[in-house]
Amino acid sequence: ILYFVIADLALIDPMYQYSLEFFSRLFNIRLEKAAKSEVLHERLSLLIADVTENFYLNICRGLFEEDKLLYSFLNAIQIGRNGGDISADEWHFFIRGSMTDFSSESDQAPQWLDEGLFIKLLGLQEASLRFQGIAEEFADNEDDWKEWLRSPSPHTDPMPQGWSERLTSFQRLMLIKVCREELLVFA
Repeated sequence: ILYFVIADLALIDPMYQYSLEFFSRLFNIRLEKAAKSEVLHERLSLLIADVTENFYLNICRGLFEEDKLLYSFLNAIQIGRNGGDISADEWHFFIRGSMTDFSSESDQAPQWLDEGLFIKLLGLQEASLRFQGIAEEFADNEDDWKEWLRSPSPHTDPMPQGWSERLTSFQRLMLIKVCREELLVFA
């Protein structure tokens, strides 16, 4: 996982090109220096933590400051996707939005809610079962959602109706992107 994130950095800036030899050398060093354990499961956990941290630190030394956050995000996303915490549908929605045309359902949007936002909420419902009913929640709990949407920091405020507890961290990020994309970097 980490190698492919590192290899993809060259797409951000051609200066970020790391060879497989560099990766292998660093990996072998970490195998030798990581804490040891006779129990296989513990040893693997120690290696994963050590390799992840040291690769991050080594690669960050060679990145421009503005690219470090993106590198952290890409690492977290790939680890989450590999671990099954982020589904392919959720990732695709985050990157591209919904591929379904919900414009015929825009007339169901509550008066107070922008039609474009309502359509994006319908896309969220399509992307993940965890979002089922979110569009109706916006309609049924207008005051709570209005307050949350107008908050200067919805990315840190609890979401209305217990949605903060229902969603994973990435799913909360998806909802922030749909509702207040300008705050995505802070979320």
